[in-house]
Amino acid sequence: MNFGMESATGGLSECKLWQDRIFNGLRYQQKVGRGQEWARYKAYYRHEFAANTLPLNLVFSVLRSMTPQIILRNPKITCTPRKTGPLAELNCRIVQKIDNWLIRELMMKREIKRLVNDCFFAGTATGFTGYDSMFGLNSDMLDAKGEYTLSQFNRKGDRIEVNTGVMPGMPWFLRARPEDVIFPWGCTGIESADWIAMRIFRRVVDLQADKKYSNTKDLVGEIIPVRTYPEGGRLTDWKEATNFSPDPQARWVELWQVHDARSGKVLAFTMQNENTLLRKDNDDMQVNGLPAETLTFNPDPDYIYGIPDARIIEPQLLEMMDIRTQSMKHRQVNIIKSLIKKGALDAEQKQKLKSGDIGAFVEVETEMGLRDSVVPLNPGVGGILEELTGMGNVVQGDVREMVGFSRILQGEYQGKTHVTSAETQAVMASANIRLDERRDAIVDLLTRVISKFNAYIFKYWTRDRVESIVGPDGAQYWVKYSGKEIADEYDIIIEPEEGTNLDTTTKRQEYMEAAQAWAQMNQPMIEAGAPIPDEIQRVMFNQFDDLGLDIDKLLAQTRAGNQMAQQKMAMEALGGAASSPQTAMRPHQLAAVQQAKKPPMQGNLNVRNAMRPAPMVPQAGGG
Repeated sequence: MNFGMESATGGLSECKLWQDRIFNGLRYQQKVGRGQEWARYKAYYRHEFAANTLPLNLVFSVLRSMTPQIILRNPKITCTPRKTGPLAELNCRIVQKIDNWLIRELMMKREIKRLVNDCFFAGTATGFTGYDSMFGLNSDMLDAKGEYTLSQFNRKGDRIEVNTGVMPGMPWFLRARPEDVIFPWGCTGIESADWIAMRIFRRVVDLQADKKYSNTKDLVGEIIPVRTYPEGGRLTDWKEATNFSPDPQARWVELWQVHDARSGKVLAFTMQNENTLLRKDNDDMQVNGLPAETLTFNPDPDYIYGIPDARIIEPQLLEMMDIRTQSMKHRQVNIIKSLIKKGALDAEQKQKLKSGDIGAFVEVETEMGLRDSVVPLNPGVGGILEELTGMGNVVQGDVREMVGFSRILQGEYQGKTHVTSAETQAVMASANIRLDERRDAIVDLLTRVISKFNAYIFKYWTRDRVESIVGPDGAQYWVKYSGKEIADEYDIIIEPEEGTNLDTTTKRQEYMEAAQAWAQMNQPMIEAGAPIPDEIQRVMFNQFDDLGLDIDKLLAQTRAGNQMAQQKMAMEALGGAASSPQTAMRPHQLAAVQQAKKPPMQGNLNVRNAMRPAPMVPQAGGG
C-alpha cells in the first residue's frame, strides 16, 4: 500500500511534509535545546578529558550523589475509587494490586533512573508508553479476544523485537534518547504538542518482517546506525565507524515514527524516500494525550527543553580542572633540582642522586669547592599552591550552592567542626525542600504513566484473570475479573520517599513502631483470627537476619497457617466461595454477598439525619 498521496499544501507529498516538520524539529532541538552540547556533557561523565590535564569529575560525582537521593526506592501506589459502594472498593483493590505489580514487573525504577540521567545531561527526558509491541499496537492484528498480537515474531517464530521490557498483551514504558525525540518547533510542553516523533533504528530484515509496515521491499539500510540532521548532517555513535561494522550481517535503517494528535494517526517513514510512507494507522496508544511523558527538573520559562544540570556546573568544572592542572604543573616545578658542573658526576653517580634510597653517597670528581660544583635549585612555589587550593575550595562551594547539595548530602567527611546538630538538621531540611521538588516531578510522571497503563488494561485485558485481594473485612478473597469489569475512574496517589538511609538500629525501632500501630488499628481483625500480613513479617524479620534466622523458612511456616486462617474466615463469611483460585468470584458477586451480610441499619438513618442534633425536649413546668 502506498500512502504517499499529495497533500493540499504546496503540492508536497504527505511523507515530504512530515520530513520537513522533522527537520524543523531537529533545528529547534539544536537552537533552543542546544542538543549539540549533550554529547560533550556525556563525555565528561565518561571521564573523557583532554590529555595533560588533571580532571576533577564533578559531573560524575554530582549525578551519582543526586540520583539515589531523588529516586523512589520502593514506590507504592495507593488507589482510591471516585465512586462509592462495595463494588467500587473491590475493583479499586484489584487495580491497586495490578499497578504495584506492573511497577515491579516492568522495571519502572530502571527507566526512571535513565530519565534522571537524561534530565542531567539534556534538561528534558522523555519516556514513551505503549501496549503489546514496542513499535505501536495495530488493533487490526489483535487475537480473537482482542487482547494481544504476535507482531513481535516473524513467520518462522523468531523474535523481531528483542526488548524484554515489552511483552505481548502487556503495557510498557521505555525511556527514549533525548537526541531521538523531536518536538514541533516552538513547543512549550508535551500537553500542548501537536505531535511527537521518535527516531528508531531497526534492522532491515526485522522491519520487512513486521506486518505493521508496508512498502519495505526496497529498503537497503547501512552497516551502522547513522543519524541524519538538517542541511545534510550525519552522525554515528561509534568512533571510526567507517572502519568496522558491529555486526557484518546487519543492515540498519533510520525509521521515524510520528504520533499525530490532530489526526489521531501513527505514521512511519525514512528520510531516504520523500514520497512513500511505511505506515499510517489509527494510533490506539493515544490515551489521555500523546503516548509520551516528559520529566524536567529545571524548566525553561518558554520552551519544552529544560536547562541541564551539567550545563550549569560546566564552567565550574573547567575552572576546577584548570586549578588542578596548574597545581600539578607547579608541583612538578617545585621538585628540587640541581645545577652540576660538567664532568663532575658520571652517569652512575647521577642515577644515585635520582634514587629514592635513604643515605645514598655520591662521589664528586672536582678540584673546585663542592658548593661551586653542585648548586641545588628550589623554585619555592608553596605559596602559589596554597592559593590554588583555596580557589578550588571556593569553586567547589559554588557547585554545591548551584545544585543544592551540602557536604553532608554528598557524603563528604568534614571532621570536627563547630557546627551543632541543630544546624545540621536545618541544613538537611532546607536541602530536602529542593530534593522534594525533584521527587515530586518523578511522582507526577509515574502517576500519569500508571493512569495510561490502567486505560490500556481496561480496554485490552478481555480475558478472565484471577487475583487475590484483601477485602474490607481483612479476609483474603480470590476474584475473577476482566479489564472491562474493573474499568472506572480512580485517584492514584504515590507518596514520595525521602532518600536518606537509616542505620540498622533505627530501622528496627521504626519497623517495630509501625507493626505496633498496625496491630492497634486492626485489633478486632486479629482477635477474629486474621494473620499479620507477610509484608510486615518479612520486613521485620529481615532486620534480624544477622542473627542467623532462616527468614524464608520461617515465613513459609507462618504463611501456611495464615492461608488456613484466611480460608476459614472466607468460609465463614461466604460459605467457601472466593476462598481459592478455583472458587474465585466476580467482583460484583462478591460485593453483593458482602452487602447482604451487613447488618440492617436501625431506623431511617442517613447522613443528614446522623448529623442533625437531637430536638430539645421541654422540661416539666417550663414556660
